Amino acid sequence: MARAKRTERAEARRRHRATLAADAVTDRQPDVGPIREPARPPSSLVESLRRGLGQIRPPDVRADVRAVPGIVRAKPWILVPYALLVLGAAIAAVLPKGQATNGNAASFYVQLAFLQPTLLFFAAGFLAPRAAYLFGAILGLVASLLFVVLSLGLVGMFGSLSTMSVGDRVVYAIWQFVQFTISGAIFGWFAAWYRDFLRRSQVRSREAAEARKREQRRQTRRPETKPAAAKTAPAKAASAKRSTR
Repeated sequence: MARAKRTERAEARRRHRATLAADAVTDRQPDVGPIREPARPPSSLVESLRRGLGQIRPPDVRADVRAVPGIVRAKPWILVPYALLVLGAAIAAVLPKGQATNGNAASFYVQLAFLQPTLLFFAAGFLAPRAAYLFGAILGLVASLLFVVLSLGLVGMFGSLSTMSVGDRVVYAIWQFVQFTISGAIFGWFAAWYRDFLRRSQVRSREAAEARKREQRRQTRRPETKPAAAKTAPAKAASAKRSTR
């Protein structure tokens, strides 16, 4: 009887120890919960496009229109593209008809400065510190008005349009009016964006150059401090030995 009781008690203690060991193992294992897939970072192209679209703001047309006279008074050289455009129209008015496609310097200047003034639109927007689209659109409006006057009046080189009817010339003039105005606004805005892009690139390159200079100065200072520390270490050891004596 006594041996049976001791066997039962030993078996009960063994089961109790096994239960405690299983509880300790489950307590040490953390509850990680459901396994989730790692979030994929968005591509750099999507992020750059998102930042670029986030920076686009609709222009304040009324404030820009009010600011135009002050900008012209502060920076009169902004009228240089307008002067070049008027000069091109004046040359076109004195050239004989059929001279638009000739390879001389006068016809070439008329092509660039009056008939296709894309470079002037870009220059007007690039020089404008504000409302670049508006300066480009105004230049396109001036170009279209001059074109309408010369084409409908058959003045100078536009005498070659005499074979067209009046209705066709009106439609052609209206098309040039819309094209010049819209193109001037678009190219003026693009010129301002490109100017800001160049400015940001210069700032980043300047900061990178300064960072490289600082790193070079740090690297040149490190070899100078190490020999000095090596020289002072024996002196400190000698002074410590003297103090102990």
